[in-house]
Amino acid sequence: MTLSPAWAAALFMPAALGLLYQAVQPHPWPYRLLALALLVGIFEQAHMARVDLRHVQIVGQRLRDPRLQSFGRVVAWTVAGQLLGFYGAAAGYLGSGMAVIMLSVIGFNLVATIRLEPTDLQPIQAAGWRSRLGVLALDAIALGLALLWIAQRFQGWVAGGLFAITTLYGISKLITYATAALRPGSAMSSAIHVAHAAQEHPQTSQQN
Repeated sequence: MTLSPAWAAALFMPAALGLLYQAVQPHPWPYRLLALALLVGIFEQAHMARVDLRHVQIVGQRLRDPRLQSFGRVVAWTVAGQLLGFYGAAAGYLGSGMAVIMLSVIGFNLVATIRLEPTDLQPIQAAGWRSRLGVLALDAIALGLALLWIAQRFQGWVAGGLFAITTLYGISKLITYATAALRPGSAMSSAIHVAHAAQEHPQTSQQN
C-alpha cells in the first residue's frame, strides 16, 4: 500500500474543518470541548503521518530490507485508521471516532517490530511492543476514556481531561521541534500516531 507523505497529511485537513464545525455548534460544552481537543490533536497527527511516511521513503532509498516494506504497510494502514476515526468524529461521532483512532494506534504499537532513524548509521532498529509498554498504557487509558464517552459517563471530565492532555502535549511537541530546529545539524525525530495527544510524549521515531 503506497501513500504519499504530502497527500497523507493533506487528507487530515477536511476532517479538521469538520471538527472545527462541531466545536462551534450550539452543543453542550463537553461535546464542543472534546471536538476542540481532537482538533488540536489532528494537526500533530497529520504532521507525524507525513514525517513517518517520508522516513520510510528515505530509508528505502538507502536499504533493501524486507522489514521496511512490511513496516511501510503498517504505517499506511495506521494512518488510514486514524483518518477514518477523525472523519467519523468530524461527522459528529466523537466517541466512536476517537475509539477508532485509538484502536489504530494500539494496533500499530502491537504489530510494528522496527523503528526508523534515517540519520543514524543503522537506520532500521528493532522495536517490538515490549519497548512501547508505556505508550500502550497511555493508549489504553485514552481508549477507556473514549468508551466512557460512548457510554455517556463522566463526559465533562472526559472532555476536560483530554483537552488538557492534548494542549500540554501540543506545547511539549512545539518546544521539542523548536529545540531541534535550533540545534546545529540536528534532524527532527518522528513519533507516529496517536492519534491523539494522550498517547505519547516527545520521543524518537515510531514510538507512539
